[in-house]
Amino acid sequence: MILVYRLSTIAVFVSLALSLSACGKDTPADSGDGNNVPVPSLEADGTGGYLFAHTGTGSNYYRMFYALSRDGKTWISLNRGKSPLTYYYGFPYIASDSDGTFWLIGTSSGAKPHFPIVWWSEDLITWKHKDLPASIMELPAGYENDTNSYGAMKLFFDPASKLFMITWHASESGLSGNSKWESMRTFYILTKDFVSFTPARKLFAFSGADADMAQIDASIHYYDGKYYAVIKDERWPISSATGKTVRISVADSPSGPWSNPGAGLTPAWREAPTLVQSPDSSEWYLYVEDYTVHRYEMYRSRTLTNNSLWEKVSDMTPPPGDNCRHGCVIRVDEAVYSKLKETYDK
Repeated sequence: MILVYRLSTIAVFVSLALSLSACGKDTPADSGDGNNVPVPSLEADGTGGYLFAHTGTGSNYYRMFYALSRDGKTWISLNRGKSPLTYYYGFPYIASDSDGTFWLIGTSSGAKPHFPIVWWSEDLITWKHKDLPASIMELPAGYENDTNSYGAMKLFFDPASKLFMITWHASESGLSGNSKWESMRTFYILTKDFVSFTPARKLFAFSGADADMAQIDASIHYYDGKYYAVIKDERWPISSATGKTVRISVADSPSGPWSNPGAGLTPAWREAPTLVQSPDSSEWYLYVEDYTVHRYEMYRSRTLTNNSLWEKVSDMTPPPGDNCRHGCVIRVDEAVYSKLKETYDK
């Protein structure tokens, strides 16, 4: 079952119808690169599978790479470890619309300030793109963008309203170092056509002990009448028991109000979460980057609401090659899966 993303039909949608990543900044000493994982083979079974679009390390950070899996646990790198979209720059997070078109947000490279670029594809192989004005990322007073990556932008599509939502994180103005990262908040804009956009707004307004929660890498998912935001708590562990862990917040509308996030689902020093359902839809698979070693790991649970039931999947084989950093996992049908494998697994 593919996750469906829905957005609220509140007044802002009506008016529209008429608009660095934190990876590595606070990383403990590197303890390995995961490049010695054996490459498995995948047998066709006619039911589709999963695509992992992710970045690499060093000069391959911000570039996109592909890996493929039947079961979501055993992965093979595609295209012999080379990028399938050499002009892409950013942190890939793919959404699909109601017509089955795949969409992706990135940025320009080269001279700063960078500007956003939207990409689209019918098959995840041949991509078209459109440059977007940097002005759509303009923030409310008191906040500033990292114009290198615009805070790991993510893209979501609402099949009901036919609107796209772009989310990213940004810091308070004039800060640096840890103070800058602990000021991060999540912002969003909406568009139906990538021509007109709503102004940027804050997505979360937590309270109590989480009122000052720094937030990065937030993604929103709809399931069974509820909305779930999967977020990294960007506070330090010494200032918060959930610092540097991945948490889940719940709402009745994607624009909120959002509940304070639950307990950490992962150990500290995890980020870039991506969430999908298992092949039989009986479990949730959560993938997070352990950025102390530049590798993804996997957790699973039968529910999105009980934080205590998430367990690490010890037999998950991450994509081999030039490591696996910030990315997303999506379900694909057999036609797309087979074409990806035929094109890139040679």
